[in-house]
Amino acid sequence: MPTLQDLQTHFMDYLLDESSVIIDDIESTPMLSAKGRLDIYATAYKLRLKEAITTDYDKLASYLGDDQFDLLMERYIEKYPSHTTNLRYFSINLPELVRDEAPFNQLAELFELACIERAFADSFDAKDLQFATLDDLAALPEKAWGSLQFIFQKSVQILWLQYNSFPVWKALAEENEPPKIEQTASMAWILWRRSDLVSHYRVLSTAEIAILSLAMKGETFAVICEKLLDFFSEEQTPMKAISFLQSWVAEEMLVGFKY
Repeated sequence: MPTLQDLQTHFMDYLLDESSVIIDDIESTPMLSAKGRLDIYATAYKLRLKEAITTDYDKLASYLGDDQFDLLMERYIEKYPSHTTNLRYFSINLPELVRDEAPFNQLAELFELACIERAFADSFDAKDLQFATLDDLAALPEKAWGSLQFIFQKSVQILWLQYNSFPVWKALAEENEPPKIEQTASMAWILWRRSDLVSHYRVLSTAEIAILSLAMKGETFAVICEKLLDFFSEEQTPMKAISFLQSWVAEEMLVGFKY
């Protein structure tokens, strides 16, 4: 006779891949066979996984339509069976599946829409931290500026997009007809959560993404100023550097400074 642990393991195997090992240990009834009884749980389990995916990617679901999105979910559940007890992270690989597998990879905007939705979920769940203020910035000693580094809050993310995917996402979020998909010059977007608990986003200029990438990697203010010389004159650079830094603080992207 199988132990309770054996039954639990075989039951989970059945939910994940419909293994028939457990069927012999389940009693059939006049109303329903052993397989039929097990399938009730297997179906409910899959529906719960689909509910989690739809919650995380509801704009993508709207864009694809019910039939195509259900096909995507079926393939995802098959390729990425759940191995954790936290549904929050079950659908985390969906953008990669959309990027890599037909027929979904035939529409490049699907990958970008999926990345946007994953970024919003990550932003929402990011750890709460105190934000640096303009007073903190003003209080930095003069000696700090040469080695000054910036600590960004966990929700700050950079997305590189080649299509008008954010306008499409915004239209879907507002339940409007999305614009026709168009390829654009590659643009960097920043997405982060502010103290109002709302995730904000905007496009980044060429100069800002260049120095923001450096700042997020831990480069110093001196290195950032040197990089800005690629875009501005020596006279303009100091004020431009301070202006970017003030905007990061005002927009609550920064946790603090170190030097």
